Amino acid sequence: MDKQKVLSKVAKLMALANSQGASPNEVETALRQARNLMKQYNLESIEVTAHTVDEVSVTTNTRRAPQNWLHSLASTCATAFDCTHLAYFNIAGGWSFKFLGKGISPELAAYAYSTLHHQLVAARREHVAQQKRCKLKTKRRRGQLFAEGWLNAISYKVAQFAGSMDESTQGDIKAYIEVHHPNLKKFTIEPLEAKGHDTGSMIAGWDQGKKANLHRGVDQQRQPLLGLGGSQ
Repeated sequence: MDKQKVLSKVAKLMALANSQGASPNEVETALRQARNLMKQYNLESIEVTAHTVDEVSVTTNTRRAPQNWLHSLASTCATAFDCTHLAYFNIAGGWSFKFLGKGISPELAAYAYSTLHHQLVAARREHVAQQKRCKLKTKRRRGQLFAEGWLNAISYKVAQFAGSMDESTQGDIKAYIEVHHPNLKKFTIEPLEAKGHDTGSMIAGWDQGKKANLHRGVDQQRQPLLGLGGSQ
């Protein structure tokens, strides 16, 4: 039997054994079958735990390492739907973000990222086009500051409804990363300091970001509604 199929079967047996509605006999049978499969296929507990985590990837459409504002956007969307994100490089497709979580959460986070990314890129491009009599370096800096202001506004809105990830999910995601990405590198995003006339770009980004809507269904069973609308 394929290893992934075995992991799925063991994960289902463990879920049954831990379900509140299971009878003592069902719990005992499920645990015995799970242990037998793990022994037969030489599986570790951490592999089974990691298998319960779902993943959805979204390409960044670049072969360069994602810029800080892209990481910030991915982090915001991951937080909104109880996920963790990581970036990885694929020779064929370039850089991508992977959202890790339970159930439909990674799919929702990926959908939110794709939609908000489209909105942010359009708003940023429009703002940069308005910067006249500026050097290219200045336009790029102001574009980045605009993006940071936009994302700050979105992050503030997300914080109003995003819950904290439960310890069980955190543990499962940690197991997933240990199994599939043991050499994962972490880094800190350093915000760009706004000075003088550049401050206006960050303020403009904040004002535009406040107009973006991101609604999270209470039961997470619906697609998130995202779009540009009036400030809330």
